Amino acid sequence: MNQSQKHHSLPVFYLKGFTEKNGQFKIFNVQRKEFKQKGKYFSPSTHFYILKDNTITTDFGEDDFMEKLYEKIDNNFAKILQIINANNYENKFGVNENDMPYINNFVSQIYWRSPFNKNIIQDYIKKYKLKELGLKIVDNQGNHNEELSERFKNEPEFYKTYKLYNSLLDSIRGSNCRTQYHIFGRPKELPSICSDFPIIFNKNSAIKVYEDDYIFPLSQNRIFVKRNLTQKFNHQLHYLIDLISLKQSINYVATSDESYIDFLIKLDKENNCTIEEIYLTNLYKILIQF
Repeated sequence: MNQSQKHHSLPVFYLKGFTEKNGQFKIFNVQRKEFKQKGKYFSPSTHFYILKDNTITTDFGEDDFMEKLYEKIDNNFAKILQIINANNYENKFGVNENDMPYINNFVSQIYWRSPFNKNIIQDYIKKYKLKELGLKIVDNQGNHNEELSERFKNEPEFYKTYKLYNSLLDSIRGSNCRTQYHIFGRPKELPSICSDFPIIFNKNSAIKVYEDDYIFPLSQNRIFVKRNLTQKFNHQLHYLIDLISLKQSINYVATSDESYIDFLIKLDKENNCTIEEIYLTNLYKILIQF
């Protein structure tokens, strides 16, 4: 059986929610501050992936079972996302409170799958013993084998399996979280924008996806807000959300409109703020009023 090659940190089904009617988008290179190939359109499958990122190599060869597990998780959430995009605010976007934790779990998957968080997970693995990470190796008598556990933990491939395991644990860690979840429609006249690091947290360190407040674009026309709100969402915040998405991106931003990126860059220059200042001084300050 052929092994998969392109392992997307942002799943293709998710990226399709940010494309033009032609099913494609343009790619802005954040480092070079220019559009790839002079504004050429690309299909979602061509970006936001690393070759064999979830492939495990052993003495028996290569195995992409992890990628297949991610595909199952993605397929389950894709059905929910399809419902959300097909409905509107009047019928609560076709979902209920029982569906919201699935969105939170998907956001956790996206966070830990991001290649930009690799060092966070590796440092975490180094800091704790295997049993403190939620795993342990025992012998036939059920006794904990400390030496073998440490060897297993220090295997180069352990990182890949633990990033999946850790994200699955978030659903358990967040079982007692009572933060409200909200879905809002995004103005249709706004162009799409999708960062390679799309989750906007209200802090930039010691992130705990299962309990922290955050904003997550679900598609071009839908956003997910995990925060206690008592009033309607202020839609003037969308420009700030998109600006933060652009500023916190690492390599690439997908968009349907080149001029919108130019507008956000101009907006950034006029305000001359860091991400923290934009979020804490403006976006978070406005959100906290609700």
